[in-house]
Amino acid sequence: MMNSQPLSMPKFSALMTLTILIALVACQACSRGGDTAQGIIVVNAPAAGEIRRVLAHEGMEVVAGQPIVEIVIYSAAQSAATTGADDREGRAGMTIQAANAEVEAARTEVVRHEVEVQRLMSLVSSGQASQGDLDGERALYQLAQQRLQKAKTAAQEAQSGLVAARQPSLNSSIATPSPVEQIVAVRASGAGIVSALDTRIGERVVAGQPLATIRTH
Repeated sequence: MMNSQPLSMPKFSALMTLTILIALVACQACSRGGDTAQGIIVVNAPAAGEIRRVLAHEGMEVVAGQPIVEIVIYSAAQSAATTGADDREGRAGMTIQAANAEVEAARTEVVRHEVEVQRLMSLVSSGQASQGDLDGERALYQLAQQRLQKAKTAAQEAQSGLVAARQPSLNSSIATPSPVEQIVAVRASGAGIVSALDTRIGERVVAGQPLATIRTH
């Protein structure tokens, strides 16, 4: 029969120490096994653009700083010029609307004062209104006509501005800058072997898009 006597304190302490040592060795083994997941470098696109060249291939060994792909980034000059033309046309259209509204308001005022002048002329003839009232209304009528003329002139100028805004190509050689290409080399941040390439020449990419995967040594 087996001896069921309890372990003495020295034997118990030795057993606990052995158990702790085994656990530490196991943790170290697990830690070494996790290096594989930590030894992967993902190369991402630094900005939106188009792939111009692919300078690496799967299975290729690279060093830190070595170019993997080249991206062409187009400047915003062309799109800014187009946007500027659209803005100019939009502003010209709004100016025309405001000018037309002013013309209508001035025309309404002219008609109102003209009717009032006619009414006062009849009243002056019958002695129900004074000549001073009529002269004052005639002065307002003249001011309304001047306002209408200015509004019509402003509307014509606004229309000319819209025509000019719709023809930006007349001075395109001077005002519109040529689009500029900027080539950016995307480099490996560490040494290793290219395990995957997720892009091809001519592909449009966005900022942060994964382009390649490198497995470190």
